[in-house]
Amino acid sequence: IGEGGMALVYRAFDPEINRAVAMKLLKEEHCEDKERKGRFIKEGKAAGALTHPNIVTVYDVGQIEDQPYMMMELLEGQPLGELLQQKQKFSLESVMEVGIQLGNALDYAHEQGIVHRDMKPDNIVLSSDGKSAKVADFGIARFEHQAEKETTQVGIMLGTPRYMSPEQASGERVDGRSDLFAVGVILYEMITGKKAFDAETMPTLIMQIVKKDPLPIRQINSDAPVGLQKIVNKLMQKKPSRRFQTGRELAEALQRELEALRESDEEKAAYVPLQLKWTAIMSAVALVAMAISAHLVFLVQSSALKQQAIDGGISLSKFVAVQAAIPVLSEDWVTLDSFVQDAVARESFQYLVVSDHADVVRVASEPTLVDQPRPTYGDAETIYTQDDVIVTDIGDVFDFSLPILFNGTMVGGVNVGLDTTQLESAFDTTQRALGVLVFVVLISIATVLYIFNQIIARNLKLIRSALQLFGRGQLETRISKQRSDEFGDLFHTFNTMADSLEDRVHSNSGTTEVSPDPLTETQLREIDVSGITRAAVEENTIVERDKPDDD
Repeated sequence: IGEGGMALVYRAFDPEINRAVAMKLLKEEHCEDKERKGRFIKEGKAAGALTHPNIVTVYDVGQIEDQPYMMMELLEGQPLGELLQQKQKFSLESVMEVGIQLGNALDYAHEQGIVHRDMKPDNIVLSSDGKSAKVADFGIARFEHQAEKETTQVGIMLGTPRYMSPEQASGERVDGRSDLFAVGVILYEMITGKKAFDAETMPTLIMQIVKKDPLPIRQINSDAPVGLQKIVNKLMQKKPSRRFQTGRELAEALQRELEALRESDEEKAAYVPLQLKWTAIMSAVALVAMAISAHLVFLVQSSALKQQAIDGGISLSKFVAVQAAIPVLSEDWVTLDSFVQDAVARESFQYLVVSDHADVVRVASEPTLVDQPRPTYGDAETIYTQDDVIVTDIGDVFDFSLPILFNGTMVGGVNVGLDTTQLESAFDTTQRALGVLVFVVLISIATVLYIFNQIIARNLKLIRSALQLFGRGQLETRISKQRSDEFGDLFHTFNTMADSLEDRVHSNSGTTEVSPDPLTETQLREIDVSGITRAAVEENTIVERDKPDDD
């Protein structure tokens, strides 16, 4: 299932443990060399001492018919080298996850005193879901003798020269930081889809590795986070002392960057322009405050209207009781009936019931109630009591029940029903009026906030555009807009900083012009360049100063 310069790899089955394995056999032409055979077994035992979830496990080392073998974990997946050769696209998150696992695996191996020396995509196997990475062939070059060093290096250079560190390419002593350099080259290729070092001849390739820096990641993949670019650039530093010193440092840095990427993705998913976000938040706060205030006002207003209706009903019922006292005492039901019918004709109330001292109805606005027991509403809610008056809410009617007294003695009773339809209508009108008021005020507040936030967003966008242009090498970019507030101070600070940096660049480069990165059509569309002109200060937002004459 695989072949390298030194060995062949077969798929095998171990009946002792009932498991499929990978068996690596030293090629027959190398078996005649006893020292090479011994080193193969020794290296296999060293790799077998490594137990890590991101390192291929070596189960057994031995010989079959005088041919050394290593029995290893059989991985279900695909080598990273094949995926890169197929131009597979890797998400930034998966790149960092693979980098973290490689960093942890190398940190463990280096702590055991083993340096890989042949880190390359073909020696990294990704699981079928792409979430797990395992490093294979640990320790292959770690124990080589000095006399055979040149042969081994030539073999490596012919196979995977572009992943070597500068010190390894120069034949110098290497340590774990050489493996970390190779990880940087691998991550660079995963991010950009291009090889960090690529040349047609071996001398040119070695020269690139030792002396030349790869093309900046941002020029190939502008979506790569700045932090990730810095990590890869640090891994590929020519001097080992400037790289990450351990795999753990690399894994921790990538973990921080991965967390930042995930947080950034969440924020992007919920991205809302500042002017809309602030307007929505402040409007929501205003809406809640006004809704609560309007509700409280409605409660107070409805309570006042309700109390006013109750007071009116109590006064009316007391008047009826006073007027009915003598007719009830003298049992003059004809006179009392005339009084009731006259009151009904005036539509002053919903109903009127007069009962005698035995609580038998004698006169009522509804004839069917006469000679019936006085109505009671035990299940209804009593909403008010005053002296002997009891007010009960029985739906659309307030029932006012009170005794008829003559010289302090009860001689009968009165029930007066007042229609609450008009009161409910007044409540609805008040509620609608408050709703309209809240809506009008909220729209006014939202409009003012939107305009205000648009002004803030416009100035922030202005600063962002200036920084983008300056960052792309347009060192003449300045902000000419004047404001008498904190934004004005910020504009002035930017211009002062730009002056200082431009003067420093020119003083360091002599008369040599600093070539800005050319802006493509897409980049120009991404940057707000409204009002950006060259060599002229007009009534615009951002201008570029005249470049100083070379002479």
